[in-house]
Amino acid sequence: MSLLQEKLKAPPLPLSVVARPRLNDHFGLNDRVRLLMVQAPPGYGKTTLLAERLPALEQEATWLGLDQRDNQPARFLAYWQAALNALLSEQLLSEKIRLSPVADDGDCVEQLERWLGELPEQRSPCRLVVDNFEHLSHPDILAGIAHWLRHQPPWLTLTLASRSRPALGLASLRLRGELEEIDLHALAFDSEEAQTLCAEQLSFPPTRVSLERALRRSGGWVMALSWLVERTTTRAGFDALVDRLSGAHPDFVAWFDELLSAALPLEERELMLQLGVLERFSPELMARLLEGERLTQRLEAFEQAGLFIERPDPHAQWYRFQRLFGEYLRYRRHELSLATQRVLHQRASQAWLALNDPVMALRQAILAEAPDDVASLLTAQGPALLASGAYALLAKGFALLGEPRLSTRPEHTLLYGWVSHAQFQFEITARVIGWIEAQLQAPEWQRLSAEFATLRAQLAINQGNAERAAPLAEQALAVPARYLASTPLTATAILSEARFVLGYLEESLQRVREVERQARQRDGHQLLLWSFCHQSETLVAQGRLQAAYDIQERAFAHLERAELEHLPVAEFLYRIRSQVLWEWHRLDEAEQAALKGIAVLDNQGERWTLQCHIQLAKVAQSRGDQAQCADHIRRLRKILAEGDYHIDWVANAHATLLAWWHSTQDLDAVERWRQEAPAPITEGATNHFSQCNVRNHARALTLLGRFDEACTLLEALEVHTQRLGLVTDANRNQLCLAAAAWSAGREEPACQHMHQALSLASRTALVGSFLRLGKPLGELLNRLLDSGTLDALEQARAERLLALAGRQKDFGSARRLILDETVIADIVARPDVPELIRTSPLTRREWQILGLIHAGLSNEQIAEQLSVAPTTIKTHIRSLYQKQNIRRRDEAIALAGQLLAHIQGE
Repeated sequence: MSLLQEKLKAPPLPLSVVARPRLNDHFGLNDRVRLLMVQAPPGYGKTTLLAERLPALEQEATWLGLDQRDNQPARFLAYWQAALNALLSEQLLSEKIRLSPVADDGDCVEQLERWLGELPEQRSPCRLVVDNFEHLSHPDILAGIAHWLRHQPPWLTLTLASRSRPALGLASLRLRGELEEIDLHALAFDSEEAQTLCAEQLSFPPTRVSLERALRRSGGWVMALSWLVERTTTRAGFDALVDRLSGAHPDFVAWFDELLSAALPLEERELMLQLGVLERFSPELMARLLEGERLTQRLEAFEQAGLFIERPDPHAQWYRFQRLFGEYLRYRRHELSLATQRVLHQRASQAWLALNDPVMALRQAILAEAPDDVASLLTAQGPALLASGAYALLAKGFALLGEPRLSTRPEHTLLYGWVSHAQFQFEITARVIGWIEAQLQAPEWQRLSAEFATLRAQLAINQGNAERAAPLAEQALAVPARYLASTPLTATAILSEARFVLGYLEESLQRVREVERQARQRDGHQLLLWSFCHQSETLVAQGRLQAAYDIQERAFAHLERAELEHLPVAEFLYRIRSQVLWEWHRLDEAEQAALKGIAVLDNQGERWTLQCHIQLAKVAQSRGDQAQCADHIRRLRKILAEGDYHIDWVANAHATLLAWWHSTQDLDAVERWRQEAPAPITEGATNHFSQCNVRNHARALTLLGRFDEACTLLEALEVHTQRLGLVTDANRNQLCLAAAAWSAGREEPACQHMHQALSLASRTALVGSFLRLGKPLGELLNRLLDSGTLDALEQARAERLLALAGRQKDFGSARRLILDETVIADIVARPDVPELIRTSPLTRREWQILGLIHAGLSNEQIAEQLSVAPTTIKTHIRSLYQKQNIRRRDEAIALAGQLLAHIQGE
């Protein structure tokens, strides 16, 4: 029989390969490990991993690639012998070792044992790699390889890549420590590998938000990520395709159809579709849902076949489908009749309820489109569902019931009010409170008076009316709660927040610590985490950032211990951690915290992630990454326009937008903002968000050259910071006063304010707020250092800030230079400027676009910046390229850099 030599060689690597050194620990060559098993469904890069890692680790290996025809003993043995000959080629010549020919009877166990006896006792460590092992199912072949594994020499490590789990006695190898495994969880790309993939194959970097979202949606499946990369040419296109990344996409539907047709008979495919109604499942849950025999064995057969079934915990009997495959199964459910689907969902709902999981029970009842079941679940399980933070799911249940039905039952009305409030739909919350007030005298409604008073207090605090919220919360505490047991604790939390809003920070801290104590006693996880977050915010307001950080550490410990990362309140924790880290200029950690916050709320809706997007924009700006910052700003503005948010969120977002407009010198946007922003009310600026809003107006006035008005606002704020101990706001106000005075040419007052800011920073340890000042910061700090008026601590802080400021990239400079027509004329007049610039002069718009290309903006971002259509930008770029004989974007960037160097003196 002639052998294909191609099957006995390592496959060629793709043109672009992502190295995976994080998996090196799995590749140890030693006497202990007999087998390295790389097992995962198709598209996870099993073959590529081995072909890339083995040469990188300088491990000698011979390859055998299998196909369907090799599932015959004689044919398999012929290829196995050829692979052994390749492995022993040098020794076959030098030591005259001969492997006996394949016997006519084709008995695998006997033949493989014969060859084992003919192998040398000593040899340098190496591997025999068998790829596509899933093609082997013949019992004689598997028995032979299992026998081989038990007796193979210690210098050899068998290395198998397979979609399915082979019947080779892996359990006993695992227990003896002789098995090393790489599964789909290890093979899934992590964030760094996905970034590398994009960097090697795309001409633009996707935003970290989009890339992390792509990883979550794909589960890190390499094939899906490659599909994304191959089909996008712009950052906006990548974002749009991530939104469409689903197992129901036609490309994946066709691929999964082919896979299942080849892997399963029709009866098993139908079982798989029925099982697809569950997001996760166990043998017990399957038994409650499905009718049939040998369900556990059939599930194990699915898992062994490599059909995208994962075990999140290898020590537990719970399974789930890989995300895209699960979406495909849900899409394919239309092959089942509607009646069958409803029955399955209703059974699943009852099964989950029996397993005490009301969240999954409600999800299945909604999919069954069973309003009565949903209503019953909401009434009985409402408190548990609310405590779990399942707001988006509850909203779907309420949508199925409809407002007319919700408004007639007090329990449903109460839940609807809390859910609408949690989703920032305050107009709905106000409408719900109207229903309550209209029916409050009825006995069944009066029974929930404590719960209703608490809801009304919560809306009042969100509307900024702390004076109304406090008496309502006290009213709630005066009567017993009948439905939501957490009501007294929630009312106490509202009282704490009311005192915080009014500036009474110490009293607020005392009350919130009582919330923490009671929440611990009652296992009230959401309120316990909220209490940690509120304590942290209060400590930040007092200028005690290190104490706030320490409180956050306690919160993270509880989050991990109680496995609460899925709760929406976890986003609050990640967000405030990001804020502290940004202020300390720990930018990578701040970015990671914000990304984790977004991941928590990925299924809740983008509107919840506004604060995390603010943090990402701040980080990108602090790094001088204009392209990434522009993307975050664009998304931030979109989210801001689509929701009705508390002034805390709005003021924080506006501060970031003003910093962006400052860096891009977009004074028109600043003036427009002043006309539309919340009014600067200094009398009630008793908390950090009111202070921030007024400070935003002061910054805007400074940018617009109205320095005296800015200083008047800031000085009015200082009355409250001194009286209430708002130390962090006082620090930021002094920085704004320094900037206003410096911009007005009043150098002495500016230095005094900067000195005061440095003095306050000895308590607050602020860094990010200082660096936001930009160029004036360095000049002011140098003057203070030269003056000799700083104490040792202030001097050390000033020197560190100077060092950090010197490393900051001012990405606004290129744009300001390009937009200046006198500078353009100066460039063109220089003798060392390329001849094409003089003979084929660029228009003013083309100069603008060249500068924005140099700054790193994509075509879409340039179009947004210049308020024109993307097609217009493409036309200008085509003209620019033709005039300067440019073919690629990197050539345009190099030309712009060369031109700017002339006027920047570089």
